[in-house]
Amino acid sequence: MSAINPTQNTGLIVDEFIRYANEHLLTIQGLVDTTSIFPTVPSPVILPGKLFWKGYTVQPSTPSKELGIDDFPAKENVEPQFSKPATTEEQVFVDGIREDEMDEEIRVNSEEDIVVQGQFSEGTPWNIGFRGGGGGFSSGFTGAVNVDLGNLDLSADWITLSAQFIGKKEGFTDRATWDVNAYRLGFGTENIVGSDGKVRKVLPNPEYYKQTGEKQPANGDRTTVEAALKMLQFEVADTFKKRLVGSEPQQIPQATFDALNNKQKAACISYVYNAGSLRLGIADAIKAKNFALAAAKIKEGPITDKYGTVYKGLIRRRAEESTMFSS
Repeated sequence: MSAINPTQNTGLIVDEFIRYANEHLLTIQGLVDTTSIFPTVPSPVILPGKLFWKGYTVQPSTPSKELGIDDFPAKENVEPQFSKPATTEEQVFVDGIREDEMDEEIRVNSEEDIVVQGQFSEGTPWNIGFRGGGGGFSSGFTGAVNVDLGNLDLSADWITLSAQFIGKKEGFTDRATWDVNAYRLGFGTENIVGSDGKVRKVLPNPEYYKQTGEKQPANGDRTTVEAALKMLQFEVADTFKKRLVGSEPQQIPQATFDALNNKQKAACISYVYNAGSLRLGIADAIKAKNFALAAAKIKEGPITDKYGTVYKGLIRRRAEESTMFSS
């Protein structure tokens, strides 16, 4: 367990303790003395026995809740993020994929993570998380930006955690609107599962045409938080992981990615989702296993738009990614 200053974030300490406690409980084993009664004639026979057991779990006192629209800020109310949308080249194999294939991609990547890291997140649905509570601390940036990860499920697999964090930062909209270079909805995707159960591009909604006066197509798309989170998880596991993992200088090898913990993976995925790719200094530090330097480099930026204007929302995002990576 990495050292965490208790003055920084109590939520991180609690989450780490719970995760390690769960791993320990699953390794405990022993024998239980038993007594069996066999209904024989003329009288029952009572025989002693032993029962082997290994591992047990403790259920939470309060059940996790399904995420709904109230758990995410509206897209128009979030701080500017200037995230880099997926390109056509990145999503060349996305159009036409079936929803069950999306589910399989998410499942396989999550299970591979469990096998590699030995963490026990089985049974955690993709749409739970966002627990309340947790403290905050001020980052090193001038102006003191508050960082609080206490409302994230930091024990989740990297796909779930990435989607939760990105969703909070990007904000949610249920209607298709023009965004950068395509019609988008949900948490900023240009993809939606159509009525035939296959992924296709988002179509604009009627409200857009009322405002612009343009000719309206036959249909306009809307989505739900549940559907948008599933699409975001799929894109995290497929499109945005490919931005992070590879042989380019700004990428890290698959083996290096596998060796990272869930929070480090999620922090990197959020970074490349927003910035387009890792900076060279971050990638080099991760490859060298200099995680303190990598966290510091993540915190440095980018924190500006393409014109050089500094945005507090990006300062906050980099600080939170850095904190999550180093925890």
